Amino acid sequence: MYNLEQYKLDEIIDANSLQDIQDKYSKLTNLSTITVDRQGVPVIKPSNFSKYCNLIRSSKEGYRRCITCDAMGGLQSSKLKKPIIYRCHAGLTDFSAPIIVNNIHLGSMLCGQVSIKEKDTRNSIDLQKLSEELCLPVDKLESALKEINTVSYEKVKNSADFMYMFANLIAKMGVANITHSKLLQETKEKMKFQQLARDIQIKSIQSQINPHFLFNTLNTMASMSLLENSNSTVELIYALSDILRYSLKNSDKMVNISVEINNIKKYLFIQSVRFKDKLKYKIDVPKNLLSCKIPAMTLQPIVENAVIHGIEPKKESGKIYINSKIKFGNCIVFKIQDNGMGIEADKLKSLKNKINSTNRDDSNIGMGIQIVQDRIKYYFGAQYGIDIKSSPDSGTIVYIKIPLVY
Repeated sequence: MYNLEQYKLDEIIDANSLQDIQDKYSKLTNLSTITVDRQGVPVIKPSNFSKYCNLIRSSKEGYRRCITCDAMGGLQSSKLKKPIIYRCHAGLTDFSAPIIVNNIHLGSMLCGQVSIKEKDTRNSIDLQKLSEELCLPVDKLESALKEINTVSYEKVKNSADFMYMFANLIAKMGVANITHSKLLQETKEKMKFQQLARDIQIKSIQSQINPHFLFNTLNTMASMSLLENSNSTVELIYALSDILRYSLKNSDKMVNISVEINNIKKYLFIQSVRFKDKLKYKIDVPKNLLSCKIPAMTLQPIVENAVIHGIEPKKESGKIYINSKIKFGNCIVFKIQDNGMGIEADKLKSLKNKINSTNRDDSNIGMGIQIVQDRIKYYFGAQYGIDIKSSPDSGTIVYIKIPLVY
């Protein structure tokens, strides 16, 4: 296997995607944000930086101190493996959310450049000393410092916790993509190791969530200002946080069906807010099945496909219906149905061939369904898995068959 330490953060996460995430997070929270590597050096452009911090960084010595401060904040948070809140060298409050995958510190996302409302420390900053040491006009420092935002400690803490979950999930997605590509290459070169590669591949990609969903959710939340104390925005943030937490904690576990369904409800709630009246959904799972086990993240990729490929392209409103029942006495069959665009016959045939094939290609077509199919067969055997029925303009039905396990 490859050594993760040989990769830089911007090699693991696409720089444009990372910039998009950072910009939207900064807009959502109204906090200055920057993403740095292990040494504290920025890997993309900063977002929403304050006039005060831009002035500090305009000085060669000020920039050096900021890089050192960022590196120390990132290192300390990585050692503790959790976000930390600290006071920077220029007197403002920042927080560092470490990006850690497989116990390897890849970098950090740093936010803040604020003063804490409960303890405003701006008056204790020695601007005259800063002016002399950084060769900056003291009057400009004073003017810029007055524009610094004052926020509550609770907001800083909640923002730090959310950033930590989000940044690490995105990093895991990037590492999973690298792992997937490496395994595909090794499998082609060494066919006798195919089964081992497939087992590792399944483990490496279990924690993925479709970035399409994440980016669109951030777009939705960013357009609903937190400053307006919008209840909908708060509910969206809680729902997304719960989904991220669910993915990170349960990626390689079997969970109760009730837990999986609860996660799907949060996902569909977010999408229903995004699409407003365009998306309706109903979930009908008998109570006697809720305590049965299912691999975590089995249903979400299928539901995502229904939303993205079925409902989203429609001009009219769409519906998604999820139900389950016991069949043959020892199996559970989930039925995920949408009234979306449907799939043409040749594409459906190609999709079925792909998800039932032992060969893997580099395309993203049907990847989510393919992963679910692989995991079901990995856990339960070849007699279980997915079947798809669809036709253009008539929607799609996906059946998922798993054994009855308590």
